[in-house]
Amino acid sequence: MQNLTTEQKASAYNNLLHQYQRLQEEVRLIRAQSINTSEMDERKIVEIERRMKMIYNETEKLYR
Repeated sequence: MQNLTTEQKASAYNNLLHQYQRLQEEVRLIRAQSINTSEMDERKIVEIERRMKMIYNETEKLYR
C-alpha cells in the first residue's frame, strides 16, 4: 500500500471501513438470533472476527 496518494488512501480506508462494518453487522445478527449461540454460530463469529482483524491490520498499513 505504499506510494498511494492521500485520496487513494482515503478511498481504500473507506472501502475497508465499509467491509469491517458489514462484518460487525453479521456478528450482531448472529448474536441477536439467540441468547445462546450454537457451536456452529460461535465458529462463524470467530471466523468473522478473524477477517475483521485482517481488515483492521490493512487499515493500519495505509498510514505507515
